[in-house]
Amino acid sequence: MRHSYPIALLARTSLLLLVLMGVAYALVTGQPVYWLPGLLLTAGLVAELIHYLNRGNRDLAEFLAGLRYEDYSLTFNSQQAPATIKQTRAVLNQINHSFRQLSRQKEAQHLYLQKVLSLVNTGILSFRDPQAGAEPSDAATPVPGEVRWMNESLKRMLEVPYLKTIHMLEKRDAALYKALLTLKPGENCMVRIRQQPVLLAATAFTDEHGRSLLVAFQPVREALEETEAQAYQKLLRVLTHEIMNSAAPIASLADTLQQRLREVVGTGGQVPDEVLAGVEVIRKRSEGLLHFTQTYRNLSKISAASFQVVPVWLLFEQVVTLLEPTFAQRGIDPDIVLEDPDLCLLADPTLVEQVLINLVTNALDALQHQSPPSPRLRLAAYVSEQYRVVMEVSDNGAGIPAALLEEIFVPFFTTKKTGSGIGLSLSRQIMQLHKGSIQVQSVEGAGSQFQLFFPAPSEGA
Repeated sequence: MRHSYPIALLARTSLLLLVLMGVAYALVTGQPVYWLPGLLLTAGLVAELIHYLNRGNRDLAEFLAGLRYEDYSLTFNSQQAPATIKQTRAVLNQINHSFRQLSRQKEAQHLYLQKVLSLVNTGILSFRDPQAGAEPSDAATPVPGEVRWMNESLKRMLEVPYLKTIHMLEKRDAALYKALLTLKPGENCMVRIRQQPVLLAATAFTDEHGRSLLVAFQPVREALEETEAQAYQKLLRVLTHEIMNSAAPIASLADTLQQRLREVVGTGGQVPDEVLAGVEVIRKRSEGLLHFTQTYRNLSKISAASFQVVPVWLLFEQVVTLLEPTFAQRGIDPDIVLEDPDLCLLADPTLVEQVLINLVTNALDALQHQSPPSPRLRLAAYVSEQYRVVMEVSDNGAGIPAALLEEIFVPFFTTKKTGSGIGLSLSRQIMQLHKGSIQVQSVEGAGSQFQLFFPAPSEGA
């Protein structure tokens, strides 16, 4: 049976008073046999009264201790408590319940944010401000440069599973390390990571551990390539218009003049051989200029693609079948590797075949130029960690000098004596139509590897 707080307090004080009166009576009447038991009983009653009076304080102390250590699992028994304590415990239980809900929401938001940041293509790095002074007196304080968090995209970009401090980058990538040390909040800078352009952007925040920096690593290769391609297309349209307007009349007049001179010669007239030869040269060079201008136009013809689901093995098979006579003539047996025989991609098969033909043809030329003892040409396809379809064309031919790797996608740049220099430019444009990209890795004298990255199915083409 539960009693009210005043009645319980009155009962405890009354009992204590009676015991004290009994002890006093024993002392006055000279009965020492009751002295010790009376004193022990008095001490016990006093202790129990103090315990009873401090019950609310203990509950509050336990509640505050839970808040300090973020432990909201404590529950106070409000059903069997006295009326005054019952109300206090009910309020404390409600507060704990509210904190538990807030803690769960905070944890869920944290996990959600981590999941989102792990999926984005942008690398995220949070680290202690290297310019902040260390505080050795506090063991929990992170040291300057200590990495607090990095997402999976950055781990893949840097090819590291873990970073304790940014100082670990000094030997791995000195340029990147220097950029991180000098990067100020609100500033941007461009660096190269594994030969790929990356834009760094920093911001700062302060918490209980002091000042930290948050740096975003944004790959900008595709954006730069798209901007570059658009600039080239605008330039090509202007050039083709001007050249065609000038060269076409010259070619026409040269052809007409040559016909008239032949008529004169046919009727017995005399025309110097130098004149005939000069007109012939003018005609041929004009027609060559027109042909060259038509090649310019090829780079701006592709403006749309007809997408469909196409098996990768079918693309490889058609390219190999088309170039089979060349393979047989060169004594090359291409190696085709498919991790998944049923791998498909959403693409324009005609355009992708053109890209593969360009890359395989370049590989054949590189093998012919290098003439390795065991020529190898490999076509492969797989799904990357970002669920992107990747197609590769690699060889062990002559390779590309490092100084030329940035130039090979420039229209009309070629290292071949008979090359037009539009194959790789056209290939890049086709990949941009597919919202993908083309990348190259090459070592001079050891071979080259071209990779075609197609967007994940969720990105769409």
